Amino acid sequence: MKILWDSVDELGWQARVADKAYGLRQSWGYGQAMATLGGRVGRALIVENGVELAMVQVLQRRGLRVIGQGPIWLGDLPLAQKRRVLGRLALHPGLTVVTPDEAIAGPGMIPLVTPQSHAIWEIGKTDAELRAQLQGKWRNRLVKAEAMVQPRILGNDKTLHKLVFEEARQRQSRGYRNLPGELAVHWPGEKLVLGWHSGGALQAGMVFLVHGQVASYFLGWNGAAGRNAFAHGPMLWRAGQMLRARGVISVNLGAIDTEGGASLARFKLGTGAVVQRAGATSLVLPRGAGGLRGIEPRKPPLPWTG
Repeated sequence: MKILWDSVDELGWQARVADKAYGLRQSWGYGQAMATLGGRVGRALIVENGVELAMVQVLQRRGLRVIGQGPIWLGDLPLAQKRRVLGRLALHPGLTVVTPDEAIAGPGMIPLVTPQSHAIWEIGKTDAELRAQLQGKWRNRLVKAEAMVQPRILGNDKTLHKLVFEEARQRQSRGYRNLPGELAVHWPGEKLVLGWHSGGALQAGMVFLVHGQVASYFLGWNGAAGRNAFAHGPMLWRAGQMLRARGVISVNLGAIDTEGGASLARFKLGTGAVVQRAGATSLVLPRGAGGLRGIEPRKPPLPWTG
């Protein structure tokens, strides 16, 4: 098995994953934006016996290699082979932590954090079909809100910066965690930024980042007027229509927390989104050709790890 680091350019990466439904953290744009924000990013193609098995993007942080929502598997691999790929990726000076989009457990995988569930909204349908799958209460609130709220695209950086700023304040006051909002500002790929103005001021907004045929809901903010008007309802509905027109077939609405964020979970699932369970965040034990090894790294290290 060969781990070919930084051997594939953006065109080669996009060509290999064009027909895959992969997570935001494995998109080329995510790596590029994180590098702009000071992150250390590495990308690898994993090959065995001339067959390409997987693509993976990692973040390196002082002896910690982080693989989020990955790897992207290029074929139908058995679970044991997937574990072996991860074990080979863990051969470096430090620890490797992975949060795959699927359950990968067994030898060499030490669970650290229980799996999350995400709401996946399939939007590759007609408006009538999407409307029909809305939960009754959600649909009724949407109809009422649509008479008042007309979302529009926010087309300048100044407004996006304001939305990022307001969401950061909201995050601090409510005590939830998210990726840095600045990532949306530096996102090099396609994105959809919607807002609702009332009384001459921005009252609510949402940001979606597009990667392939999938879009990820990245952040949202609601002021008092936005909450009272159920502004995020028409905004999400309109986003689904706009994203579908751009070729997106599904939207990852983010994690479902039925305890700490029950109202937000109800909002996401009110669209008719399905629940997709991710794998546990796990420490990966290094694995070489001879089987499982200890935590000691193989030398020399990869050039980009520093």
